[in-house]
Amino acid sequence: MSEAKLKFDNKEEFRAACRALSGRMHYLNRVAMGEQRFAWEVADMMMRLGRVFEDHYDNKDTNAQFGSGYDKGDIDKKDAALALFALMYPEKD
Repeated sequence: MSEAKLKFDNKEEFRAACRALSGRMHYLNRVAMGEQRFAWEVADMMMRLGRVFEDHYDNKDTNAQFGSGYDKGDIDKKDAALALFALMYPEKD
């Protein structure tokens, strides 16, 4: 895939790129990967990542929690992956 096809200029386009990657992986899993549960989970995670990025990109609380290149944030770096996972897999799912 060319680099031009992976460009995105906003959070909505990032979500669309994640959706496309997820859909392609689900398809390949069905026709060529033997319906692997691992591949299914990776594809699902990609879809969720696009949704979470779009939903939380402008969220002041989320940005305060994760920090920036200038501010530390409310969570330790080692806990950032767990916090992101919690956003991707909320208890209601």
